[in-house]
Amino acid sequence: MKEISVHPSGFFNRRVLLANALCSAGVLLAMLSIAANPLGGMRGISGNSTGGSRFVDNHAVPFNGNAAAMAARMPLNPVGPRWVIVKSPNNGLPGTNELFSITCASALDCWAVGYSDVGSGYSTLIERWNGSVWAIVSSPNNSGNNILYGVTCNSTMDCWAVGTYFDDDLFQRTLVEHWNGEVWNIVSSPNRGLSSPPIDVLVGVACISASECWAAGSNDDTNGVGQTLIERWDGMSWTIVNSPNPSGSNSFQAVTCALLSPPEECWAVGETVTAKGRAQTLVEEWDGSAWSLVSSPNSGNYDDLLGVTCASQGDCWAVGYYSGATNNQTLIEHWNGILWAIVFSPSTSTMQDNYLSSVACASALECWTVGYSGNGSGAFQTLIEQWDGNLWTIVSSPDPGGALDSELLGVTCASLAQCKAAGYYASSAGPPQTLVETWYGAVMFQ
Repeated sequence: MKEISVHPSGFFNRRVLLANALCSAGVLLAMLSIAANPLGGMRGISGNSTGGSRFVDNHAVPFNGNAAAMAARMPLNPVGPRWVIVKSPNNGLPGTNELFSITCASALDCWAVGYSDVGSGYSTLIERWNGSVWAIVSSPNNSGNNILYGVTCNSTMDCWAVGTYFDDDLFQRTLVEHWNGEVWNIVSSPNRGLSSPPIDVLVGVACISASECWAAGSNDDTNGVGQTLIERWDGMSWTIVNSPNPSGSNSFQAVTCALLSPPEECWAVGETVTAKGRAQTLVEEWDGSAWSLVSSPNSGNYDDLLGVTCASQGDCWAVGYYSGATNNQTLIEHWNGILWAIVFSPSTSTMQDNYLSSVACASALECWTVGYSGNGSGAFQTLIEQWDGNLWTIVSSPDPGGALDSELLGVTCASLAQCKAAGYYASSAGPPQTLVETWYGAVMFQ
């Protein structure tokens, strides 16, 4: 299979991902020449809104055996709070494996989703953390290429994953899968794409309860222009709910809901690309009865929001990037219950590209955002920033030994002491492989 084009216009393009797979088989997909729809992460309310491994041996799981039992022991060699790489499996060697989103139902039950390609097309990739190790869990596929972009959990018995697949007619369709505590099953989801062939993609999912979940993404109209796509689970079925579209090409990258009593509050974020090629942030709110546009600020000629989360009602964060004077730089916006405002966020350098792809909060005083930074030539390093209640700062994050490219695309927090991030890395030894990192906010063993 042809290698994935990972950085069109400075960021990963979900639609190009599947297009490359099919084009490598001689299929021309001209309808994918729409505005860039870069990767974002979704962190739902429950966690925010995959073979042998080629993982470098010196980055092993920090806890061996039962994690709870280990944590109860007196530390032999305590190490302060830090991010560490945790071994994660891959499907096949030397297949391509990437994780796009991560969530936790509890500290001992987390999920990460993405795709793998071992030479026969893209297949869903789902991995589970049991408190000690990550393991691949079987997940279904429709015919054609299948990718999962978002995941969230209501409980250990109720999780959702969303994405897209190409059917036998080369139609790109929504993909929704559900975990019932025993197996993952594909659940029917509607489509609205009107281009020829049509395009429908879901990239984020969030739940208020077992009987109310939201999935967000985009579809194309008859002219091939991107339109916002929002679907709702009512406990019985998924249905499309109307969402407004500003003038231009529109797409959602992430969705989240705040835990609160009625009225409900959910947010979907993304971008609007104008006819002149300028991108502006796109933010919409669900108030319990309808989705509506909410004004959001911009910093450059190209602004994109890729992740969103809420610490509480009236305290939400959205992250992404904007085009700076020479390179793309981090973009963070905050909702204070009245308006969205840009909050200063550091970048590694004005001479490097910086992207934030996902955000999660353990509390109002501890939030994390992840992404990557680099020189724009395909050599990127992990980027993690922390909110301490006053400001955002860059926190040291590891990269696998020998990695030429390391990117974090999803983040979630199971507690104040433990957050997890997922993505992929690539080295000269072969194609991209899964990457999982964990924040241990308390004393740990070395």
